[in-house]
Amino acid sequence: CDYDDHVIIIVPGFRETSYSTKIMALAFSLLKNGFPNVHILNYRGYCSVPFNSKKMSFPFGEYNHLNESVESIEAQFPDKKIMLVGGCYGAWCIMDYLSSEQSNRPSIVGGVLHSCNWELSPEDSNVSGLNYHLYHKKLVVDGVQRLEKYLKEEKEMVGEWFAEKGVDMNVVRSSRTMWDLEENFIAPLTGLSGATKYYERVSPVNKCHKVKKPVVIINSRDDFVAPFSRYRLPEFTKNPNLVLWSTAAGGHVCFVDQLFPVTSYLDKAVPECATLLREFAAGGDD
Repeated sequence: CDYDDHVIIIVPGFRETSYSTKIMALAFSLLKNGFPNVHILNYRGYCSVPFNSKKMSFPFGEYNHLNESVESIEAQFPDKKIMLVGGCYGAWCIMDYLSSEQSNRPSIVGGVLHSCNWELSPEDSNVSGLNYHLYHKKLVVDGVQRLEKYLKEEKEMVGEWFAEKGVDMNVVRSSRTMWDLEENFIAPLTGLSGATKYYERVSPVNKCHKVKKPVVIINSRDDFVAPFSRYRLPEFTKNPNLVLWSTAAGGHVCFVDQLFPVTSYLDKAVPECATLLREFAAGGDD
């Protein structure tokens, strides 16, 4: 099969770019399954992506940079439909976009999301054990190191931008968990007073009723970062555009299918969902 009439935009999550192994594997899987037009959205100035503009962008749940990409693809391929794919922070970004008026355009077919934290909570600041050592500590240390790198490479541009947003790097360096990083860096960056307001802003539960395009959400019941318990069925029954696909295992974003060689179940599930969305948009059986 050849679905040349569609373009798929992959929206990476935290610490991911077009160079990331999981992102490349997903892109190749989509290509192999008949979607020849796969675009990966890179965030300007993030994760070693070169600065090509004085306007930086980050994967923190806002859709402005995604909207720019959609408009650019529409201009290049006016006859093609567009599907959005992403996980974790990328899933928040897609939900933010699909719940906005910007997504009410004929070219947008819908989205396939995974590992999407449905409702963020201040309780997420109380982390310990493996959750802290395998996830929070690694991400926070890596995130702060990347910020230091930005300041070193683009001191004038980044320094002025951080100062304008009220970002204090001395406070950012004290971050221990993702809650701290969101409180000290991400919230000010997005113009919000703190992590609580940021969580209210990006949590899909607060905007899912506005989604008017079909969205398939793949989430593992053992995801320790995006707890499955926060998905509530009434939200899905009230909006027929939302479909929840739960798996017994998979963890957060990994969904390891086999170890040698390492493959992800998402590399099968996402193309399958994309095919179903294409058929649905074309008027196939629902």
